[in-house]
Amino acid sequence: MKKNLLSRILCFLTVIALSLAMPTNAVAQTRDEIIHSSYFVAFGRYANAGELAYWRQNVGNRDIKQMVQNHKQYLASNQSEREQAVKRSFNDAFGWNPGSDELRQWSAKGQTYAEMMNYHINQWLNVYSDRKAHVIKQSYYKVFNRTADANELRYWMSQPTCSFVQLVAMHTTWKQQNQRTSKMGRMNPNIRDNGVSTAALSSGAAAGVVAAGGMNLISPSGGQVVAAGGLNVIAPGGGN
Repeated sequence: MKKNLLSRILCFLTVIALSLAMPTNAVAQTRDEIIHSSYFVAFGRYANAGELAYWRQNVGNRDIKQMVQNHKQYLASNQSEREQAVKRSFNDAFGWNPGSDELRQWSAKGQTYAEMMNYHINQWLNVYSDRKAHVIKQSYYKVFNRTADANELRYWMSQPTCSFVQLVAMHTTWKQQNQRTSKMGRMNPNIRDNGVSTAALSSGAAAGVVAAGGMNLISPSGGQVVAAGGLNVIAPGGGN
């Protein structure tokens, strides 16, 4: 009995020690990742400083999917934000801006960035092989300053379809290792080059992004890394 009591006391003391050892910002980091991940799914960018400060006080018990649903309601009421999301989806999926008609049509749909990316990849690049080939060639121009040769093009055409920014991120990862070409593989999580930025998600956040409709936003080659054009996945201060 004394032995059991001693074991319980030791267990209790261990729990207290672990709780005291945890960083004071552990909860804030989890909250920030929910906020940033939801913004990326909805808008194709991370939250800015003002948005982050607001949601730190108001996120409550919302998960990523619930936050995205809230953002989608905001998209419906804000034309400028819708148009920016459309432009990001075209640039990130294809490497070019939408035309004026495309911008108007897609903005009217009121879809999230992730919903548009899913369409661009599954219903466009996966369907039209010439478009997929063009995006592959464009990605080689962006990183290697040349078009993909016949063997490289054949290889990438046989791989799961990637967005333009995912291809650029993978090519950049290989180029950083002094390679002259690339293969399907991991993306470095801290790329700030070739007009692309990348960031790694925790396993929980990655699952939340998928549940919120962002399957095509996560690297197809593993690593739980997301990529976007410009600096759209860099949090204020570079913390994410």
